Amino acid sequence: MPDAPFHARIADMPRESIADGVLTRTAVRTDDSIVTFNWIQPGHPEVPPHSHPYDQLALILAGTLELDLGGDRYLVGPGELLYIPAGIAHVGRVVGDEAVLNIDVFAPIREDYLYLAAHQDAKEGRDL
Repeated sequence: MPDAPFHARIADMPRESIADGVLTRTAVRTDDSIVTFNWIQPGHPEVPPHSHPYDQLALILAGTLELDLGGDRYLVGPGELLYIPAGIAHVGRVVGDEAVLNIDVFAPIREDYLYLAAHQDAKEGRDL
């Protein structure tokens, strides 16, 4: 668990690249949440609707995502957010030609995403 401040330049944090670079991501953890930074390119393969036992707050900084939550569709653009309660089936897709920069906050911590914040373990209390 984090017990010290962590400072980093997001662009310098190590990223995971999946789907042939169509999605890159990194993360930072806190005591009670994990925050992922996602760069999603147009043409990202759509995953089937899924749900998880974590609340998810999706913040869009660039581009537009269409998010389908249990049959309700939301277009979420720059400067907008969508709260996805735990247990709600959802799926998202990039709209248009612009890459999406999306920040997701998950609480409680998604244990399956902790590896994305492993860089933080070596740098706690220091700058990255």
